[in-house]
Amino acid sequence: MRVQYDVPMRERVAGFTWSCLGAACLSIPLSLALSLAVRAQQPGTAKRPASPAQQSVTQDLSYGASFVVNVAADLPKFTFRIIPDVEPKDQFGNATSIVRDIEVYSGDAQQPLQHLQGCEWFGMEAPPRGEDWFRPVDLNFDGYRDIYVLTNWGATGNDQGCIWLYDPANKRFEYSPEFSNLGTFTLDPAHKTIITWANGGMAGAVHSADKYRVESNRPVLMYLERQDWDIGKKQFHCLVKEVHGNQIVTTHDEWGKSGDFRGPGSCDHPGRIF
Repeated sequence: MRVQYDVPMRERVAGFTWSCLGAACLSIPLSLALSLAVRAQQPGTAKRPASPAQQSVTQDLSYGASFVVNVAADLPKFTFRIIPDVEPKDQFGNATSIVRDIEVYSGDAQQPLQHLQGCEWFGMEAPPRGEDWFRPVDLNFDGYRDIYVLTNWGATGNDQGCIWLYDPANKRFEYSPEFSNLGTFTLDPAHKTIITWANGGMAGAVHSADKYRVESNRPVLMYLERQDWDIGKKQFHCLVKEVHGNQIVTTHDEWGKSGDFRGPGSCDHPGRIF
């Protein structure tokens, strides 16, 4: 598979059509039904085992992949070649192969410029089918597109990935543990901020959310929001901290209205970000 990230991507789904003439369509299923009825009456006829999943819920990386990325207008395009760690499908037919290595090629070079290092591939999960698990994104707002690879995901929407920032001085991609620890994030390029969140349950009422700015290629916390559910008190507890000057101070600390009142959550305040 080869994906180029400087042009729009579209998904195409192929289908099948069936046609028949007159009674020809009926003769096949009728004869098949009679045959099955006879077999069902024969002793010792084994039942067909349940078939595995017809379509994997995870993406099959066993064949590898190739992505072409336009990092910046004044740079040659980079090709990222995915070397898979091939694993057998699970009992339901879902793909389990993950990434073993990623080779990086600059322009038309035949030898890799580098290998993306720093990510613990052995802990990776096969990405969901159809997920944009490998994508370029300018995380530090410096005008150069960086690389994000999804490594872990959950049903609640919580994601985790590895991130490499492009270093224009060294013309290489450098692994960033600080950005890789952010979890699920969205970018606000207009304000050059990053918002992260994690769903803890109760339809998102139990959650954490943070806002960061970028300094020296590192995310710097500006805002912190935590909401938990106290099962003993039967109340939500919301805690918000924000940066004032050079310190992070508590700006909101509130419990739910009463022991019997479950919602809305106490983090419904004017400055909330989640």
